[in-house]
Amino acid sequence: MNERHLTRAIYSLWDIQQALSALTFLMEDCDLDSTYSTVELRRFRCYESTLIISLARPFEGTRSGTSLSLKRMGIKLSPDEKELLKKVMHLRRAIIAHSGEEEMHFRVHTFPVLDGQFNVPHFQFNEGLHLSEEDHLHLERFLHRLIQGITKFFFEIAQSNPSILDKYKVPESLLKEWSNQRVEPTVKTPVESGNEQGTAAHS
Repeated sequence: MNERHLTRAIYSLWDIQQALSALTFLMEDCDLDSTYSTVELRRFRCYESTLIISLARPFEGTRSGTSLSLKRMGIKLSPDEKELLKKVMHLRRAIIAHSGEEEMHFRVHTFPVLDGQFNVPHFQFNEGLHLSEEDHLHLERFLHRLIQGITKFFFEIAQSNPSILDKYKVPESLLKEWSNQRVEPTVKTPVESGNEQGTAAHS
């Protein structure tokens, strides 16, 4: 595994952890048989969108040409897991990351006001979730298995070649920002300070 693929694998662990957190929030807060306001439904959709984007991200090719290779890490998916990942990837490509016309779901109508002097358009969009309760349960098991498999892979590297895991990668955009400001960066987030806690503010 070369340096670029190692970097992709490291960051994929964070992506998958993000996906699991979003799924956990969704399963804790949303009862699929209950009725919610539009605002609450959109909060659940935010969780679901984060879940889908975060899980799909490692498997989408980047501009540098890298994507997560489970085979290199000794992780083999079952047929059911492949189908589940395929469903998530379709949702990401057709609906969540891009609004494909073939997957749009809405209703528009008009109603008269002021004795018919004006017509007011009214828009209704599908606020429901794309994934079922069964999907949630399967995804929870799948995400835990991915995290365990990736963690096991890096544990083995830490025993055989620990030096390659001693790294601190900074985004190129942040390096340019620091360079333009010509000031030392303020340490806020955990990754910058090396601590387990920090602020959520952008560096």
